[in-house]
Amino acid sequence: MKRRMMVDTKMTEHFSSLIRRRINIVLEMMYERPNELVDLESGEKYICSVCDMEHKRCESEPDYRCEIARKRETEFKDLELALARLKEGTYGYCESCSEFIGKKELEKSLTRTYCDNCARQN
Repeated sequence: MKRRMMVDTKMTEHFSSLIRRRINIVLEMMYERPNELVDLESGEKYICSVCDMEHKRCESEPDYRCEIARKRETEFKDLELALARLKEGTYGYCESCSEFIGKKELEKSLTRTYCDNCARQN
């Protein structure tokens, strides 16, 4: 059973603020041009709406998004999960051993879910 995070309100507010700020940054990067969320066809190639790089059309995935776009989408989802863990009181605890990860480590990586020891083992 996972431990409930026993932190004060200041720490919860601190991480909530950091996570929400990062979500806003990622959303701005993802949707600078909201009317171009899907790659735009440009002759024989597609232009990614996120990174503006031309990519050949993927035969198996016509709605192909470049690696940068997929990373931003993944980061956004991970940040949302971090907010959910913060609300339920499990944010900051290792998913494997339930030890507290540490404030400085979490500030470096807001979506971190494993302590150093467990991360090395995986």
